[in-house]
Amino acid sequence: MSKPPESGRPAGLLSEPASPGPGGSAAAPSIAEQIRQRLGELSPSERRVARTLLTGPPTIGLESSVRLARFAGVSGPTVSRFIAELGFSSYAAFQRALHEEIAARMMSPAEVYRRHQEGQRSADVLGTSARILGEAVTASVAGLNPEEFRRAVSLVADGGRQVLVTGGWFSQLLAGYLVSVLRELRPGVRLVGPSVSDQVGAIADIGRRDTVVAFDFRRYERDTLEIAQAAQAASARILLVTDPWLSPVADIADAVLTAQVLGPAPFESLTPALAVVETLMTSVVDALGEDGRARFERFDEIVERWVRPWPDGAGKVDRETAREVAADPPLHAQ
Repeated sequence: MSKPPESGRPAGLLSEPASPGPGGSAAAPSIAEQIRQRLGELSPSERRVARTLLTGPPTIGLESSVRLARFAGVSGPTVSRFIAELGFSSYAAFQRALHEEIAARMMSPAEVYRRHQEGQRSADVLGTSARILGEAVTASVAGLNPEEFRRAVSLVADGGRQVLVTGGWFSQLLAGYLVSVLRELRPGVRLVGPSVSDQVGAIADIGRRDTVVAFDFRRYERDTLEIAQAAQAASARILLVTDPWLSPVADIADAVLTAQVLGPAPFESLTPALAVVETLMTSVVDALGEDGRARFERFDEIVERWVRPWPDGAGKVDRETAREVAADPPLHAQ
């Protein structure tokens, strides 16, 4: 079980320091994510503090409040008001939470594995897995910021934009899935492979009317950040899908969707992130409307000429049966 907040630390702002074992709970939104979500509510001077924390080095919040105020170009009381807006009782409480969050963000897979092995595990593997994954998926989808989500849908559904999708060591699986589904609904979708030639070619092709979708989870990968930076330099838009601790790409992204990484195994789970991707695609389908449906049907016609069902002729029989059922609904439906 995750321990309760210490005195002076607001519940809900402190993320878990690592993916716990089967008894763990979903990580809360990171401080950086909460700052991003509250930017529109802050005064201009408070927003300068927020921008300093978001775009500066991760440890800038561990500086004294006086130095943070100097970096942001604001007064000391402004920093105090900003910290209070986040729900912290003091600057020291904010720094304690931030310190633990930075430690979680930098934790290696080997350390996550070690902590999992040291933790207590239930003998009911099936029940425990169902509970942990179910909670992580629910927390990820229900916790999406509506405004960020609307921006993400717009960036992906805009047919005037080429969409380039890139991922990391394991999250490349999510990138490939998104591309496979999205190209059935709209043209101009491209997967950026892990090879240097693929990445260089993608960077060379990025234009200001493009969208780059980046998947980046702990450990965050330098190649993904550099592709995102190239997109920013080309005035393209960036959609980031990341964990609660936020990839460095979040500093320059136009929309950020976060997903939990908790799972029953000693590895970070992609299941919650996949749920976020499928939720995104649900809204993209709605946004594309008739154009998306027409593209999907055209795509399906082409696929039928290339994908050979087994046994021979099964595809034709299945389609004819489906048409007959659709034309003659069951009696109870009449």
